Amino acid sequence: MHGVFPKGNAWAQSASMIIAVLSKKEYDCIIGDRVYHQFDTGMATAFLILRATELGLVAHPIAGYSPEKTREILGIPDDIEVITLIIVGKHSTTINPVLSEKQIMAEKQRPERFPLEKFVYLNRYSFK
Repeated sequence: MHGVFPKGNAWAQSASMIIAVLSKKEYDCIIGDRVYHQFDTGMATAFLILRATELGLVAHPIAGYSPEKTREILGIPDDIEVITLIIVGKHSTTINPVLSEKQIMAEKQRPERFPLEKFVYLNRYSFK
């Protein structure tokens, strides 16, 4: 799997486990133009991450990888969508030397979260 990561995600190469999250439109219900497979796959992924956390592991989904190379290495057919990769391992007490300064800072402090007013609306969507 190491060939799927750009330089910025080189840290993922030392993971204990890499989970490829895959889905296919036909795996779930389709009602008109509403396709639910990504929603259900996202929920399953969230529960997998929660369970890993309960087990004392760190599970980090990433977007920084090559879906094409992932598909090639794992032999994933074209009709199956590669949604994300989840990098799983134990929390380290040392900083991985391949991390950039920005990544090191992100390890030390959680990013600021959006305030609820930016994405929670009452009765009607209101773009602000």
